[in-house]
Parts: sequence; C-alpha cells; structure tokens
Amino acid sequence: MKPLPLFFFFLCSCFVLKTQAQENQKKIDSILKIINETSIDTIKAGNYLELSNLTMYNNQKATIGYIEKAASIYKKTNNDKGVAKLYAQKANYYYRLGEIDSARHYLVNSVDKSFFMGDTLRGAVIRHNIGILDHYQGNAESAKHIMDLNIPIFKKYNDTLHLGNAFLLKGKIGISDGFFNIALKETFNALKIHRELQDDFRIAEDLLQIGIIYQSTGENKKAVDIFNESIAHYKKVESNQSIAQVLNYMADSKIKLKHFDSARKDLEDALSLSQELEYTSNIARTYHNKGILEYHSGNYTRAINNFGSSLDIWKTVGSPNNEANTLFYLGRSYLKQKEASKAIQFFDESIELAQSIKDPEVLSKVYLEKSVALEALQKHEEALTYFKRNKSISDSIFTLNREKATLELKTIYETEKKEQEIAFLEQQAKINKLEKLLLGIGLGLSLLIFSIGFYALYQKMKRNKLEKAQVDTELAFKRKELTTHALHLAKKNETLESLRQKAEELKSDENGQDISQLINTINFDLQDDNNWENFARYFEEVHKDFNSKVAKKHPEITPNELRLIALIKMNLSSKEIANILNISIPGVKKARQRLRKKMNLSTTDSLENAVLSI
Repeated sequence: MKPLPLFFFFLCSCFVLKTQAQENQKKIDSILKIINETSIDTIKAGNYLELSNLTMYNNQKATIGYIEKAASIYKKTNNDKGVAKLYAQKANYYYRLGEIDSARHYLVNSVDKSFFMGDTLRGAVIRHNIGILDHYQGNAESAKHIMDLNIPIFKKYNDTLHLGNAFLLKGKIGISDGFFNIALKETFNALKIHRELQDDFRIAEDLLQIGIIYQSTGENKKAVDIFNESIAHYKKVESNQSIAQVLNYMADSKIKLKHFDSARKDLEDALSLSQELEYTSNIARTYHNKGILEYHSGNYTRAINNFGSSLDIWKTVGSPNNEANTLFYLGRSYLKQKEASKAIQFFDESIELAQSIKDPEVLSKVYLEKSVALEALQKHEEALTYFKRNKSISDSIFTLNREKATLELKTIYETEKKEQEIAFLEQQAKINKLEKLLLGIGLGLSLLIFSIGFYALYQKMKRNKLEKAQVDTELAFKRKELTTHALHLAKKNETLESLRQKAEELKSDENGQDISQLINTINFDLQDDNNWENFARYFEEVHKDFNSKVAKKHPEITPNELRLIALIKMNLSSKEIANILNISIPGVKKARQRLRKKMNLSTTDSLENAVLSI
C-alpha cells in the first residue's frame, strides 16, 4: 500500500507534534471547563473542535464524539463558518483513518461552504488538501490545476506559508511526471519563501525534495550536499523520522559515488533511528540499501541476507514495486554466486509482480538478467527470448522518456509565454490608467496630444519588446528541443550498442542464426537514417540556412562531415558525437582531423570557433 502523504494540513487544525500526554490532558480539562461554564453555542462548538484536535492521535473514539457534538450545535445555529471548519475536521479524521474517499467528500463540502460565504483564503487552503489527495491517488493534472488556482489567491492575501507549500507540491507533481527541470524550479520557489519565513521544518522538506531531484538526474554529488543541509534543518526541529529518511537517500547517492564507508555509516544510523521509531517502511528501505552496498562491495552473501530482510518487511507493508525491485536484486546476487537456477526463481517472482503493477523499468532489467542466467544454464533459445523482451521494453522506455522531455519543454515554453502575456496585459493596463489620468486632470490640448503620442510610442516600444521576448522564447524552446533530441539519440545508440555487444556474448553455434538476426535488427536501428532526418529538421529550425552556408563556403564537405559540423555547432562531447554517428571516439578524432584539412585550418586554429563563426 502506498504510504499516506505526510504534509496534509488544515487552516482550522494546529497540531503539536510532541505534546506530552500530561500536558495534553491539562489542555483537555481546561477546554472542558470552558464548555461547561459557557452558554454561547458557537464557543462550545469551537472548543469541541479543538478537543477533537487534541485527541486525534491517541483517542479516535473521543475525537469523532467531539466532532459530532460540534456538528449538532452548528446544525441548529446555521453557522456557515463553523460548518466549514467542521467539514475540514471531519476530513482530517477520516484521512487519519486512511479512508481517503470520505476525507475527500468532506474536503469538497468544506471548500464549497467556504467559497459560498466568501471566505476565499480558507477555501483555497482546504482545497490545497484536495490537491494533495489527487497527487497521492495519481491524478497529477487535477492536483496541478488546483495549485494553479490557489497560488494567485495566496499571493493576493500574502499567505506566504501556504504559497510555499503550493510551490512544493507543484515540485512533487513535476517529479511524478518526470519533469525534473520544472520540479526543481518550483521547489526552489518554495525554498525561497520558507527561508524568508525561517521555517526550519519546511526548509528541510524543500531541501530533501531538491536532493531527490538531483539524485534522479544522476547529480549525486550535489544531492549529497543538499541532503546534508536538509538533515541540519531537521535536527533543529528534532524530526528524527525525517532524518532517518534523508540518511537513506544520502546513502543511496554515496553508493553510486562509491563512497562505501560513508554510506555504511549513514545506513547504520538510519536503521538505528528507524527501529527506535518503528518506522517500518524506512527499515525495509535501509536493509535494501545495505544489500546494494554489499552487492557493489562484492559481498554477495551479506547482500542476500540484507535483501532477504528487506523483502520480508516489504511483504508485510504491501509495497509491490519495492518488493519486485528487491526480488530482482536477490536474483542478481545469486547469479553473481553462480547459482543461476536460484536466481531465476527470484527473477520470475519479480517479473510476476512487475507485470501486475505494470512497471516497465523493473521488467526491463529483470528480462536482461534472466537472459544471462538462462545462458549460464545453456538454455540459449530461452535466453534469446528474454533478451528480445528487454530490447523491446528498452525501446518503449526511450520513446516515453523522449516524449516526456519534449512535453516538459513545451510546458516550460507555454508557461513562459503565458507569463509574458500577463506582463503585457499588466503593462497595457498601466498605460491605459495613465492615459485616463492625463485626460481627467484637464491638461492642455497640446500637452494631451504630446502625452498620448509619447505613451503611444512607449506602448509600441513595450509591445515590440514583448514580441521580441516571445520570439526569443520560441527560439530558446527550439534550441532546448534540439538538444534534448540529440542527447536522446546519443543515449539510444549507446544502449543499442551495449545490447549488441551482449548479443555477441550470447552467440552460440546452435542459435547463431537467431542471435545474428537480432544483431542485424540492432544494427539497422543504429544506422536508421530516419533518426538523423528528424534531428536535421530540428537543427534547421534553430540554425536557419546553416547547411547551405557550409556548402557555399566549403563545397568539398561530404554529407557525413556536414553531420559532424552540425554536432560540433551544438557543442556536444566527443562521446555524444560518437554515439550519434555510431563510430568510435578515436573515429571522431580522425574525422575532426580530416575536417580541419578541408577547412584549411592551421594547428593553432580552433575547429569549434571556425564552426561557430559560420
């Protein structure tokens, strides 16, 4: 089961996280005394809701009792504001029970009631929680729409706390969508606001999310630095559960950086804290990461023991994605110990789970490792089948990632365009207001004509500036789209080449023909001119008439050399160029040398500068 989000909040609910039972009881006794002594129904109802706050975490039966007492009072007094609070508190109660549909029902009622009576800010705050539930249940589009509705309201009422939380949730939505550039921008917006508020807990949350984004994009050194900063802020508010979570993320990045000793210490600390707090899912995650650490250290027996502990907990928690991933690593560890049959048992369990939850990332890597295990057992035909399955899913993942990257660029472009349009309209409104002011104060005709002419000119200049900015934005978008396409093409070819080498290793006399057919298919994909034609189309949109200029200046340049020049123009690395052109890095060096001769460049001349000058 997916864990409930931790950042659910309500305007009417202020919870003290570390209230001691004795102090809590004193507050309850004090509020009960107020209720008994007052004859004013609204005071009684409000205090019943406060009692429901104080008992929410330790006495759910008492909580619903207090909520119902408040409800009976609000029902007879027709207090819309109180009813809106009541609905929000009911939603909180059902949320804590894990009854999400009931929580959503009362949230919607609370929002409707708040907006109906004109309490826009309260309505937006409660609506934020609907966005949280939408995101939790996989409806990212609805969650994003709610944040877009709420942000202008929070800005209007200068509610910086909830504004920061809205940006943080937009960052979470970006991560879920795989839009990491957008996620980073939105989370930094949240961090800036929470730093101004000096809210250590939320600063720590923002930093944790930024670290996760860096980790997701392979920037693990940056991620470690950010995670350390997050822990420092969590320590200020003594949030040990959060610290245990961050230590796990940080260890993951350190393992990827091969900082094994430091990662081992982080995992021991994470495990100790998690066990003390009975933080079950983090205990499972820690054992999994300990298994990864031992696997990469070559200690496969220890890895198997840790993965086994992790798997046992994941099964009790009910997390099929994590369970499938841990089963994959168990199989991989047994394969390293040359126990191929045992490995296949775990691979098959992993495949069954991954298929049930439709997880292509896990399926892709399990298919590849299972093909290796089958080959070790001399089951060549089955090995080939699973190898082909891996290639098919890998192609689908590449296509999906490319579509995501393009969609993210379009989203950024459309957002920037919308912001420019808003800026233009605001400027237009200011100009119109000023023109009306000039007319209203009765300036002389000549001054009026001069002023109108001046502001008409000013308006035209502003319009031209905004139009130029829009053109620049469109060009920047095309440049980003071109770069994205080139890097995906490079990555695709690199992976295909890796698959081709693996196929060569699997080749045998018995199944040589089948393997050869697969290799021929991969070679065809590597040499597919359609890939280059798509790239060339993007390139020509960004760099108008570039090819014709090169041909005119250097008529002896061949089509292949023209491709090389285009990639140099984009400032790509030799490795990326090699992957796109499907040649070796030394081959790129030789091609550059031939190109220098044709362009009549001396040994002191820069090829890059010569290309950029065209």
